[in-house]
Amino acid sequence: MLFGTAAFAVFMTAVFLIYWLMPHKFRWIVILAADIWFYICYDVRYLAVMFAVMIASFACAIMMEGREAPAKKKALMTTGVVVTLSLLFVFKYLDFALYSVSKVLSRFAIPMHETTLKIIMPIGISFYSFMAVGYLVDVYRGNTKAVRHFGKYAIFLSFFPNISSGPIERAGHFIPQIDKEKSFDYDSVVYGARLLLLGLVKKAVIADMISKYVDEIYNNVPEHYGICIIWATFLYAFQIYCDFSGYSEMAIGVAKMLGFDLITNFRQPYLAISVKEYWSRWHMSLSGWLKDYLYIPLGGNRCSKVRRDINILITFLISGLWHGASWTFVAWGGFHGIFQIIENRIKEAAGLTKEKEKSLKAGARMLLRTVTFLAVTFAWMFFRANSISESLYLIRHMFDDFSLTGAMAQMSMRPVSVVKTTVAIVLVAVYDILSEKRDMLKEINRLKEPVRWLIYIAAAVLVIVMRTHTAGPQEFIYFKF
Repeated sequence: MLFGTAAFAVFMTAVFLIYWLMPHKFRWIVILAADIWFYICYDVRYLAVMFAVMIASFACAIMMEGREAPAKKKALMTTGVVVTLSLLFVFKYLDFALYSVSKVLSRFAIPMHETTLKIIMPIGISFYSFMAVGYLVDVYRGNTKAVRHFGKYAIFLSFFPNISSGPIERAGHFIPQIDKEKSFDYDSVVYGARLLLLGLVKKAVIADMISKYVDEIYNNVPEHYGICIIWATFLYAFQIYCDFSGYSEMAIGVAKMLGFDLITNFRQPYLAISVKEYWSRWHMSLSGWLKDYLYIPLGGNRCSKVRRDINILITFLISGLWHGASWTFVAWGGFHGIFQIIENRIKEAAGLTKEKEKSLKAGARMLLRTVTFLAVTFAWMFFRANSISESLYLIRHMFDDFSLTGAMAQMSMRPVSVVKTTVAIVLVAVYDILSEKRDMLKEINRLKEPVRWLIYIAAAVLVIVMRTHTAGPQEFIYFKF
């Protein structure tokens, strides 16, 4: 069930009305029932895997809290983490591992058939697995108390707004909100609805419109060359941003309409002046998870510079692998790790501290933003390509021809298409620049009511028209992760 569809509108309306009409003590049942139904709409078979993760992490956390011996607590935490990650490995990475092993053995003339089990990956498994692991580690560290109510813990892992593509919630932040008695807040519901509409515009009007031009190149890589590769990669940077940030805003908006606050996941990432800052703005829930549960336990930056660099590289390689079972994602993560290592070394050599970064002049900040955006966009080629060989082809042939007419022909674009995509990107950039210092959705309150409704209606009409033009809603990019 995709956000923005008629089915979701009916589902959300029913959940919203029943939830707010129900007494507080029964509302958790409404949410849990909605979570289960929402997930069943994808595939009922996925429920078994999610419940296995729930039961393992729930039981291990309770038993862990009842133990005083550090060794026993650690063993229980490790058991829960191993069970959770084992399920993630089987359903997401086993085929990739078998295929990679067969390829390596074939290089040494060791016969082995290319084996794939064709296992179906459950929707959202990467997200709820990381949430379960984070919960177990937090209970072990004493940062969070073990949840004694299985139904409420199940809501934490299966909450329907963020089950498919995050944000990756923390138990200490989310679970107390289930028990907190809420009263209907009109302003909060309206703000949530605005977030939902903003996300729909980003996804349906911008990301889906751009996708067909990106797909034209990346689904037929050997047939293209020159500036069309550069333009398609540039467009993909905005496609994935609008697609994923659009989903996050819809998820946060839907949750807010039900009285829940989810973790912020995006904060104008393409305005970052460094790759490190970019990752503090892009997919913030994942960045924070990797920092707290991987980078810092590895030693973080509390060690030699060489070891710190290794920790950074390991963290980003795992980040890439988390995104997908393919060497292209590993390469993408590796590039981000290398970029950040180089960046740190340059800053140290130049004596550029955080305080000095804040005082940089506008021209210097613009230059750093441009360099950062180009580095991030270059890495997106590996993220979007279907194989490493295709990525290398793109790099070799991206400067072969700078004919704008030829590029438009290769991408099946007309002049009006160039104008539409350019205008869309400019609007996204302007909105992000304005949002740096103010909440633009709250600024709408300052407008007169007729103007506000004109904006809402225009946005809704745009979504409907684009959905009709693109033959219906398209799946979110991060659903596959």
